[in-house]
Amino acid sequence: MSNSITVSIGSNSADRAAQVAQCLEWLQDTLDGCRQSGVYATAALNGHGGDYMNAVASGECACSLAALNARFKSYERQCGRDADCRARGIVPIDLDIVVWNGEVVRPADYAQQYFQKGWHQICG
Repeated sequence: MSNSITVSIGSNSADRAAQVAQCLEWLQDTLDGCRQSGVYATAALNGHGGDYMNAVASGECACSLAALNARFKSYERQCGRDADCRARGIVPIDLDIVVWNGEVVRPADYAQQYFQKGWHQICG
């Protein structure tokens, strides 16, 4: 069985544009039929720190929601996301499943401009 997925991608690190671009390349190999928005900047929600670079990607995979989420969290750790970064407010890469098989599983992210901008580029 194939599952449809839409993910939110973001980074506020010094190399944020490269981080998002690398993540989009990784998703091309991870999701079947991967479609991607453009990469765009959004202000940090907390008003502190530099802008985020964001994108949205959509595709399909055969694995479960839990398995794909674990794979995404492993990718985040490989990109340097750890407790030290969290403490300093640095996000090398944030990769979240927002829509799973047509169901919004992260409503707070879904409602945000950083997701909606990319969502409308590929799904609207």
